Amino acid sequence: MLGRSKRKDNSIRAGIKLLALGLTAVVGCGESTGTSSVTLSGRVTEHVPGSTALGPAIAGVEICQFASNNCALTDENGDYALRVLKNQALEMSHVKQGFGSVLVARRSGMDDFVGDAVLATDAVLSDLASQLDTPYPQVGNGSLSITTYRGLISDDMTIAGVSYSLTGSNGRSFYLDDALVPDTSLTETQAPGTGGFIEVAPVTVNVQLSGPAVNCASEESWLAAATNTFRLPIRIGFSTQSRVSCE
Repeated sequence: MLGRSKRKDNSIRAGIKLLALGLTAVVGCGESTGTSSVTLSGRVTEHVPGSTALGPAIAGVEICQFASNNCALTDENGDYALRVLKNQALEMSHVKQGFGSVLVARRSGMDDFVGDAVLATDAVLSDLASQLDTPYPQVGNGSLSITTYRGLISDDMTIAGVSYSLTGSNGRSFYLDDALVPDTSLTETQAPGTGGFIEVAPVTVNVQLSGPAVNCASEESWLAAATNTFRLPIRIGFSTQSRVSCE
């Protein structure tokens, strides 16, 4: 159901949907090599409030397998390439000073694959945090956001009416309203198709989808045993982001 990410997936609209709260961190760089590895490549762009156009590329973002020295830096076009082991559950961090830190769960296979990301500045995230009545930067916990799509993510057809339930940790839920404003009083996705949790303890959690979302799959999560359920890592100071495609 999910193909390789197209560049328009990194539109600012997609960026708004994926935003949550993170904290900048710094790790070292290195590379995984050998015939047992594949290439993860992508582009990192900036969320621009109030714009629906593709944001500017961000140079100097450090993309790493979390807590390892296997890293790459984005170039002046926001592009990066990193060798990772085949058939692995990957935890990829995206970090740059002045921006919120983003974590994405990915799964490598036997072939090269694509993983784009959108980052927001600390100033933008501070405004979002004030709307959610939560501190920024976060201390001692992380957050996550999920956007649910009908069919291919590249078609940008989001699904309203989907509820997210969290197991494995506690957290305050939120959903984006039709004006893309986070609202903790909502109980299901609105037109943007996005919801999530803030103030989540740093463990691996399961998120289950209910409502008009069936046969869901995601390349930005780890496999879980239950239907329409996705395993996601939460780390202190990071926003874990995931996009889900459903029928």
